[in-house]
Amino acid sequence: MDLSRIGEFLGAPSVNGDVNRDWEEAEQRYGAVLPTDYKQFVSAYGPGCINEQLYIFHPRAARGDDGLRLESLWEQAALAYGELSRSHPEMYPYPVYPAPGGCVAVARSISGNHVFLMPPSDGVPEWRVVVEMGQWFVLEMKFTEFLRQALNGELFLPVIEGDPLFEPLGSVEL
Repeated sequence: MDLSRIGEFLGAPSVNGDVNRDWEEAEQRYGAVLPTDYKQFVSAYGPGCINEQLYIFHPRAARGDDGLRLESLWEQAALAYGELSRSHPEMYPYPVYPAPGGCVAVARSISGNHVFLMPPSDGVPEWRVVVEMGQWFVLEMKFTEFLRQALNGELFLPVIEGDPLFEPLGSVEL
């Protein structure tokens, strides 16, 4: 999806970052190339919050700035979901990075729910969006399509509600 379709809802990007520079270290740490549309969105908009409901994390967010560095989200999700899945495996059907083949946390709601990207597997060649809201929902769509549908009120999950707004939070390290 073209970022201009997201821009119709959130306005023009405020960061317009360097995708290659932003993601090189994060992808080396993760061990795979993340989806292009997701990286383009995060690099263009930077760390921030959509509708005061969904925090977007950036791989080069300045440390300490509202805690929106992607690495910190990965660590938080790994700790929380690792522990929970051991005690209640029936409630946590998908592994979370750094578990092999694990879903990669990319956003967190104000209520503590997470949005993940599920890597291609089991004959599915594309990345998918997974939303954990007490239940896990696998959405057969790209990250930017997920955002567009959520912002447009087309998504069946109440991830983002209200008039679209992106609030930049913190800064990106140079």
